[in-house]
Amino acid sequence: MMRRKQITMSQLVIKNTLLSVMVLAVTSACVTTKDRTGTFLKLNDDQGKIETSAAMYSGIEPLRIQFSDTREIEEYALYRGPNGQSEILFVETTPFNAHNTALDFDKLIAVSANMWRFNQGQNLVFGESVSVKTEITMFWAQPYKQSASGRHCVGFSSQWDTCDEDPQFRPSKIMFGYHCSPKGQSFSAKDGIDFVKSIDIRGISVPGNIRSAYDLQKNGAPTPTRELQISNLVLAQDGGGGVVGLPDFPLLIARTFNDFDGPCTGC
Repeated sequence: MMRRKQITMSQLVIKNTLLSVMVLAVTSACVTTKDRTGTFLKLNDDQGKIETSAAMYSGIEPLRIQFSDTREIEEYALYRGPNGQSEILFVETTPFNAHNTALDFDKLIAVSANMWRFNQGQNLVFGESVSVKTEITMFWAQPYKQSASGRHCVGFSSQWDTCDEDPQFRPSKIMFGYHCSPKGQSFSAKDGIDFVKSIDIRGISVPGNIRSAYDLQKNGAPTPTRELQISNLVLAQDGGGGVVGLPDFPLLIARTFNDFDGPCTGC
């Protein structure tokens, strides 16, 4: 009797152990880390889409990191110099899936401003938001001040090219970011509006770069090693030094939709 009971208990332990292993295996297979979600490239200045004609960044080459997968392209840009600091993110759906893909991002500036490492842990005092017409599209701009540092800043955000077939009418392009002046330097609400107006997107508000046959040939270069791509990801998340970066990069906000009433994937 004792022997039978021991065998039964052993079988139960083995069964529970196998079940735990199976659950762990399934869970592990479902875990996706951001460094495995797509391709991360460090772009030369002439390869990026974000640019600004603001005088404070004249002659400064920004740090540019691009993430791409089959549904979206995200470009992070960091401008940093003696006259200020700005970080900008531009996201767009890929041409291949534009017919059934939209971006799921609808955050107020007061929320998106706190996504940047530079503003995290700071008490931000916001002024009144205003609409700003730019060469790209209409933006919202909102001045704010970092109470502790005394820096005067402007946050900005926009989304456009709404997908008419999307039941939720979400956009196919978004941009948000900030500019902050150095400590002790004045920066008015009008200065903030002027900065937002200085932003362009190559291929949208200004012509894209004309590539030579040699440049086009270079585009066939092999994909960077995984180690180098992880390094590029880290650069976007913490800027490679100083209090900068977008910890949530890439946002992974592309969603596939159907234009009929029914379930859809990733909505």
